[in-house]
Amino acid sequence: MVAGATLIAVAYVHTPIPSEAQAAAVAQESVIYYRDGRTPIARIGMHRESVPIERIPKVVQHAVLAAEDRDFENGHGVSPTGLARALFRTLTGGEVQGGSTITQQLARNYYQGLSQERTVARKLKEILISVRLDNERKKEEILELYLNTVGFGRQAYGIQAAARAYFHKSVRELSVSEAAMLAALIQRPGYFVTTGPATRPAKRALIARWNYVLDGMVEKAWLSRSERARQRFPTTQRRWSDIPDSPQAGYVRERVLNELARLGITERTLELGGLRVTTTFDKELQDYTATAVRQQRERNGLGDDVHFGLAAVDPETGGVVAAYGGPGYGEQQFDDSFDGLVQPGSAFKPIVLAAALDQGISLETTMDGAYRRTIRGDTFTNDSRAENGVYTLTEMTAKSINTAYVELGQRVGLDKVASMAVKMGVPAWTGELNSGYTSLPLGTVSVSPVTMASVYATFAAGGRHFPVHVISEITDKDGDPVWTRIGTVTKVPHEPGRAFSEAVAGDATVALRAVVRSGTGTRADLGVRPVAGKTGTTEENRSAWFVGYTPQLATAAAMWREGKDGSLRSLQGIGGHDEIYGGTIPADLFRRFMVRALVNEEIEQFGPPGDVGSVPSWAVSKPDPSPAAPDPSPSPLLTCPPGFLQGPDGEPCAPPVPPSDPPPAWWCDRNSGHPACHPADDLNRPRGLLRGFVR
Repeated sequence: MVAGATLIAVAYVHTPIPSEAQAAAVAQESVIYYRDGRTPIARIGMHRESVPIERIPKVVQHAVLAAEDRDFENGHGVSPTGLARALFRTLTGGEVQGGSTITQQLARNYYQGLSQERTVARKLKEILISVRLDNERKKEEILELYLNTVGFGRQAYGIQAAARAYFHKSVRELSVSEAAMLAALIQRPGYFVTTGPATRPAKRALIARWNYVLDGMVEKAWLSRSERARQRFPTTQRRWSDIPDSPQAGYVRERVLNELARLGITERTLELGGLRVTTTFDKELQDYTATAVRQQRERNGLGDDVHFGLAAVDPETGGVVAAYGGPGYGEQQFDDSFDGLVQPGSAFKPIVLAAALDQGISLETTMDGAYRRTIRGDTFTNDSRAENGVYTLTEMTAKSINTAYVELGQRVGLDKVASMAVKMGVPAWTGELNSGYTSLPLGTVSVSPVTMASVYATFAAGGRHFPVHVISEITDKDGDPVWTRIGTVTKVPHEPGRAFSEAVAGDATVALRAVVRSGTGTRADLGVRPVAGKTGTTEENRSAWFVGYTPQLATAAAMWREGKDGSLRSLQGIGGHDEIYGGTIPADLFRRFMVRALVNEEIEQFGPPGDVGSVPSWAVSKPDPSPAAPDPSPSPLLTCPPGFLQGPDGEPCAPPVPPSDPPPAWWCDRNSGHPACHPADDLNRPRGLLRGFVR
């Protein structure tokens, strides 16, 4: 007996309280934030919040003690009866059991050096550490550490996290019934359920445990019998989140996880590491993408088989500010803006234009834009037979002349076009980019809306291209740098490359502004705010695009239609529209989003034209205009002021009716005398007309 006591004493001396906690015991959830660094998008991993013991109500403390260790306040770290029961089962060949006090649970689950194996040796080590804890630490310290680390299910660790997970409230706000339910969960958090009918076995077992806790509180005089009789099993929230539910948040979460994986940060690291990830997404604009798309659907009578991509990129960083993923992540996991790969059609032409300007081919270069042309054995046509003539690069961009652009691709070199596309953000692995197909300038490659927004951001950034990304900063819970494949970082570096000169960007913007002012994209006009962009419509109307930019933001709006087998189907005839072009619904969607996105931003001007290059020798001369045949009948003398229409038979002069309020720039160019285009003439004119004044 003396020898045994001596051995226990020696073991006690040589079994100190471990100095470090187990990794799982101190693991913290990682939080993904919007770009403000404060508004959470998602939480990943173990929800853990620590609060001091004095901020945990006594009713909560008593409920936990009634559930797990009713003799805690007067005990000595171990339960003699529980220990005897466990040793008896072990000596008789039964399973090694617990009989654990709160102190023993803390020793086993918190401190480093104690495995979870159910062996006698581990159990004895647990007992020795528990006794030392009881001798060397205050009861309040032990209980505080336990309450802040014990698991409650729903990945919630600690009583504060549990209160939020099940009741969406602070621990200080818990009622008696709620405190008893949380205490009951500790016994079997992976089995018990709080929702569903009471006949469900897992919920029935939890209710029985809840009653056990309340009875224990009465037994210890922590709760009166009358108050006990008033308790009813509480109703819990169905899911844990302090984040308002948003159909778009699921898409954002997956985009961030994918980028973190490319940086070498696994989901397991996120679950345990307590990282703080700041993204590039603006919450208001991200949510608004769904509103803007829904409004376009309703306004145009479009069904669920029509998909929309809407993505906006900051030209000065390459960060994705907003991107519409789909109707909701729970309904559709496929991300239309990041993973939707469809042909951009003529929205690809500005890449060809950039390559041409970069080679010193001037905007004044004139090319054959005949309606039908055969080039390298393939025949191409323009969208309309009226598009038949000789055009400058600016004109053939504004009018989207296919035949001239196919030839321009040949003059520049399709390999140079492909190289420019990669410099501007098109992934090098994109199919058909390096195929050498003559049709490449017409946008026969498949790209995502995010990619096209990134491409056009290069024009807005003066020829610099920042890699498109969704993460700007990663830190640990203390704000310190985090290891990634690119090194230990806090701010995630995204260095720009130079795709072309600022002068090239200036000239390209001249041509792309003409698209909005007088070409195929007039419905994307932003009034007094300068905007440039390009429409795109693919063969057989299978997809339609508008991609554009201001100095502050580049945005791509795309739509396409899918059959049940995933194949692309024509947009013709849907929603009462004979045909849908990039200059119609996509341009409207672009304009709606950009007005919202830039509402509080200053109006910035584009840089000056670069006037790069010269007209090459292969340019086609424009034919001299034929003199008009004289009209045998004299025209009546016009007495109306410029911009007003003379009615027949001497009717009073009347201003033409603008196609929109505010009028687009091209309309004002043609009707310069209209009062809507001269707000300075009437300071009391409605603000809607003032916004239409553009030069």
